[in-house]
Amino acid sequence: MLRCRAALAGAILLMLSGPVEAGYDEARAAIARSDFGIALSEARKGAEAGDPRAQVLLGQMLLKGVGGKKDASEAARWFRAAAEKGNAVGQRELGGCYFAGDGAAKDPKEAAAWYRKAAEQRDTPAQLVSALLLLDGQGVAKDEPQAAGWARTAADSGFPPAQMLLSGLYRQGIGVQQDILQAYMWMSLAASAKEPKAAGAKRDLAKEMSKEQVKEGDQLAKAWRPSETKGAPQTAAVTSASAAATPAPPSAEPRLRGTGTGFTVSNQGHVLTNDHVVRACKSVRVRHPDESLSTAKILAGSRNDDLALLKVDKIGAVAPFRSDKDLRQGEQVVAFGFPLSGVLASSGNLTIGNVTALAGLRNDERFLQTSTPIQPGNSGGPLLDMNGRVVGVTTASISTLKASAATGGAVPQNVNFAIKGEVAAAFLEKQGVSVSTAGGSSRATKPADVGDRAKRFTVRVECLS
Repeated sequence: MLRCRAALAGAILLMLSGPVEAGYDEARAAIARSDFGIALSEARKGAEAGDPRAQVLLGQMLLKGVGGKKDASEAARWFRAAAEKGNAVGQRELGGCYFAGDGAAKDPKEAAAWYRKAAEQRDTPAQLVSALLLLDGQGVAKDEPQAAGWARTAADSGFPPAQMLLSGLYRQGIGVQQDILQAYMWMSLAASAKEPKAAGAKRDLAKEMSKEQVKEGDQLAKAWRPSETKGAPQTAAVTSASAAATPAPPSAEPRLRGTGTGFTVSNQGHVLTNDHVVRACKSVRVRHPDESLSTAKILAGSRNDDLALLKVDKIGAVAPFRSDKDLRQGEQVVAFGFPLSGVLASSGNLTIGNVTALAGLRNDERFLQTSTPIQPGNSGGPLLDMNGRVVGVTTASISTLKASAATGGAVPQNVNFAIKGEVAAAFLEKQGVSVSTAGGSSRATKPADVGDRAKRFTVRVECLS
């Protein structure tokens, strides 16, 4: 949905081409009557007198050639003069010069530093660009949770482009836990503000949701109000945006924030899932194959391996792990889980694919790459061989945003990842849980038979806030 680099370039272009901001009354009045030559002269007088607002105005006019000849180098010098006095707009404009190489040598690190200074002074366009730079790793180390935090900060202030970006992050689970309701709410707000393409994106989101979810999303958008935020990124990765927008009374029932998948790994009630599925939950419950519910306790989690161990009182069938031979590239595998809760079948979904690579992104050998289609909600579910044995834990598909940034716009299809079974087994052993293993027959079973087995030990994990 989102093209990070295109969005970044567009955001910066928007700021550089936006309306000029007069630095003092004389220049402002001249601009109002379209007397740009006088405006430029008055802005220069104020700039030379040390007024940072006039310095910014003069820089903007010089950068665009308004009222006189374009001079990007002089514009950058005036932006710097204002920026060094702590003027947020000057800091943002100077960041734009460094980013575009317009009036200053192209320097992504310097650009990111000045955008960050402006963002910390509550400049919402700079907060948006800071988020995009963090997502793309331009001038700064890539940091998706912090990027989501800056997007949330700007979105909370009512800045429609940031609301649209935040919606995309929630939709794809980038820097935040995947949450279709939050994605819909923020896109609704952007659409209400007539942000280009937001209305169409809102309609696309609604197609992925049930009528009840759309209704709830509309209510959240209606109840939302802008908030005054500090000049620091909000913790969007660990805070429910709807909880911040519409706090529930103490007696209210916990709200379902999102869902994932897990599977039983011991006859003591241990359930394995992804860490990102439960990390931000106030409480967790498990819906068993017979539709009964159990409250789950989070015993351990590993962000590095994206694994979490839960404990429930109810004991069900235990998933066997493969142990007799290594997985091979090209081998057929099955994923089972509960994607798009409220939209797809509540009894679970089975998809079939192949092992396409024995390593993940950047040759990370903890992961497998598969062509098995997965959707939001599959996370934490078992990846099984054709004998019904666990060979991996479904964790993610390559996001549109990440793929676009990595490939310059091309979005790969069916590029999905699972944590290797041996990595999951090692995590469980570290927590004192011994996995059940099984050898395979020489004859592979049918996918339908694998699905029947998976249904007995796979559960839906529900995150509550």
